[in-house]
Amino acid sequence: MGPLSREHKSRFEWLQDYLELDDEIRYLEWKIRKSNAEVNRWSEGDLSRLHVSGSDSRAAHVGEEVPELQTKLTECKAEQYDLLKLIDSFSGYENQILKMKYVQGISLEDIADKLGYSYETIRAKHAELHRRLNWIDELEEQRRQLENRLDY
Repeated sequence: MGPLSREHKSRFEWLQDYLELDDEIRYLEWKIRKSNAEVNRWSEGDLSRLHVSGSDSRAAHVGEEVPELQTKLTECKAEQYDLLKLIDSFSGYENQILKMKYVQGISLEDIADKLGYSYETIRAKHAELHRRLNWIDELEEQRRQLENRLDY
C-alpha cells in the first residue's frame, strides 16, 4: 500500500490519517491531470513541433509516471474505502463522532455542540471508541500469534 499503509498501524492511528490520505488523493489526482495535460502538449499541442533529443529530458519521460501515479491513487482510494467501512461498522452517535472527527476534521468540542451533548460526554465516548479499537487490534494480534504457532 501507499505511504499511509494500514500495515503496522493500529486502527486508531489509521483513522487519524484519514484527512492526510484525503489530501494525498487530491494531490495524486492533480498530478495525473497535470501529467496527462503535459503529454497532450508534447504529442498534439504547442510543444508537438519541438524535437528534444536525449533520454535525460523531461519530455522523453513525461508520460511514464502516470501509470505509477494511477496505481498509488487506486491504493489510496482502497485504503480510504476501508477506513469508511471501519467507521461504518459503528452505529448511532459513535458513527457520527468518528465521521465528524476523522473524516470531516471537526474538534470534539464542536462535535459536542453539533450533536447536543456535553463535551465531557463526547470526550468520554471518543476515549471509549479508542479503547475498543485498540482492543480489537490486540485481539487480532493474539489470533495471529495463535495461527502462527506450530501446534495450532
